[in-house]
Amino acid sequence: MSRLARAAGFVALLVAAVLAHSSPNAFAADAPARGLHLGFDTADGRLQGNGWLVAGVAGQALQLDGIAAHVVVPSAEVPPLAGSFTVEGWVALGAYPFNDAPLLQQQDGESVGFFLGVGDRGQVRFDVAAGGRRLSLSSAAHLPLRQWAHVAGVFETGKGTALYVNGQPAGVANSTGPFVQATLSDLWIGRNAYAMEQSAPVGHGRQQPTRILLDGILDELRITPGARSAADIAAAYAGTKPAGAPPLEARALPKLPPGPGGFGAFYTRLRYYEGWDASWRVGDEPDVVVRFDQAPYWFAFWRGTSYIPHWVTENGIWYDNEFVETFPPGMIGSAEPMSDKQCRYSHVRILESSDARAVVHWRYAPIGVGYRPAYPDPLTDWADWTDEIHTVYPDGVGVRKIVVHTSLPDAKREWHEGIVVMGPGTTPNDALAPVGLTLANSRGQSVDVSWEKATPPFEPEQPERSGIQLIHTRSRYQPFAIARWQDEPSFDVYSGEVRRDVSIYPWWNHWPTAFEPSNGRYALAADRASHSSLTHMRWKEIAKTRDSVTKVHLEGMSDAGVAELASLARSWESPAVLKVETAGFSGGEYDPGERAWIVERSAAAGTEPLALTLAASPASPVENVALVVKGWGDGGATLTLDGREVASGKDFRVGHRRRLEATDFVVFVTARATAPLRLVLTRR
Repeated sequence: MSRLARAAGFVALLVAAVLAHSSPNAFAADAPARGLHLGFDTADGRLQGNGWLVAGVAGQALQLDGIAAHVVVPSAEVPPLAGSFTVEGWVALGAYPFNDAPLLQQQDGESVGFFLGVGDRGQVRFDVAAGGRRLSLSSAAHLPLRQWAHVAGVFETGKGTALYVNGQPAGVANSTGPFVQATLSDLWIGRNAYAMEQSAPVGHGRQQPTRILLDGILDELRITPGARSAADIAAAYAGTKPAGAPPLEARALPKLPPGPGGFGAFYTRLRYYEGWDASWRVGDEPDVVVRFDQAPYWFAFWRGTSYIPHWVTENGIWYDNEFVETFPPGMIGSAEPMSDKQCRYSHVRILESSDARAVVHWRYAPIGVGYRPAYPDPLTDWADWTDEIHTVYPDGVGVRKIVVHTSLPDAKREWHEGIVVMGPGTTPNDALAPVGLTLANSRGQSVDVSWEKATPPFEPEQPERSGIQLIHTRSRYQPFAIARWQDEPSFDVYSGEVRRDVSIYPWWNHWPTAFEPSNGRYALAADRASHSSLTHMRWKEIAKTRDSVTKVHLEGMSDAGVAELASLARSWESPAVLKVETAGFSGGEYDPGERAWIVERSAAAGTEPLALTLAASPASPVENVALVVKGWGDGGATLTLDGREVASGKDFRVGHRRRLEATDFVVFVTARATAPLRLVLTRR
């Protein structure tokens, strides 16, 4: 059981707010003899949300999850501050807040009260209302993550305010006016008393006001009547400074055990960090992973990315091909699964998992900020829904089949965006090479696109019908996407929303893993999970009805170059013709949505081996063979390839797909060819 789970079990929540009655204060003659000390060593029930006790500066400290946890002290228990006063405390940050988050805040708007807290880049803030105006101080230096820091704000009647960080002066603001306390307002700790939009918005109307929370550890919070001197604060810092680091784990996106594993799709629970994990109301196996036995990359459907599927490199760089995004009028931002922060409309399930292939179904509704659905039908109330079927083979190549169910099939939609996701501590510059991608067509013509000296144009020069992109992640295995030549593909580059003072690539952190209602926020530091976008792929649908649209493209990971990807593209868009030679079997058509040839066994078929010929050629090469034999039954098979027996194992894999009507046989064969191939499957 986690520390957080144990804390949740206590009748009295683990936080203390101790009112300290003392002798007349020595710092200022006009100060009352009453202060406030929060040491977090006992329990009195003021904690709201998920927080727990950890080793602190002095005894125990309170860790806040940055998602909901905070403390509220009723206004009646806050000492009156008629004159000079000092507020201070120790803090260790797990991540920077999305706007100003308090250690201690008692305010009624900006015109009454005080605020001591941390800003969006780790700058320490101290605001005081005095003499009818707001005195605001902000430290030039930013607090580093996962390190203890002592912060203090001092107001002295007749002089103004002073800010201190780790015992050193960090700013002053002069004022002769008296402090005005927000005596009717509660004291907020770890959460801003006011909902506000996140800082660094991408544009107007992309967010809703939300709670702003502090993610980290707090200890030894004090409100002391009287103005402590600079020497007093320096001495307090030196006398209390902890010898060790705070107990804050370095955060990283979920990982699997290193190296390859058994191929297939698996239910599991991918873990991030304690506070984030505990906020989810899910069971033991809410996520899905496809693992490979010939390479160390993997394919993830994780709640933290709203189940948007990601190819994960061997060194932990995540990549996705977006989703269906649409743009209903009047909606905040757009309608997309990124806005489904709790996966209310996003679900994942395994349809098949065998040695031959894995098939995963992801179903979602594109929604806007605030869970507003897209294009609800006035007659039925059905809004847009999308089914994506991801069929993945052991060679690291998958097919993404996308079906949009809608009352408006001609509405504007995005179907693909090349998105790279980074964990805390990683920037786009760390994850991507300056030459960020290669665009190519299935004829092998290609062009590199670089962000090194300038952001590339929206419409970069590219070969005719470029349908191949290779993303240059800083890894051995790199993600790719491929659209068919006949679907008239092309790419544009995500050339907007770039702040080159922060990264040469676009960089945002409103998604993944963040729960706040935001459709666009620039990342200001590598403190949280974040993402960057490079391209949009545009291509035609393969089917369209009055209430649906279907598109397909290849996806996957590769350590090969453009020539190999071009051959893969040709094998899929111009597949070799399959001839069925055995009586009792029919079909042989190629399904690009499964990357497989489909054969059907009739009830009258005998026990003769199934013989097949693939008419491979340079224009229609074979890049591994996937075969589905409908109605085969439960039996297995042996294989000969061009007269040579192929043993079961990494080059010959089989599985079964059981339906109500029949059981199908799925075969995957490792084979590359530009000349005809003959396969014979003998039942056993």
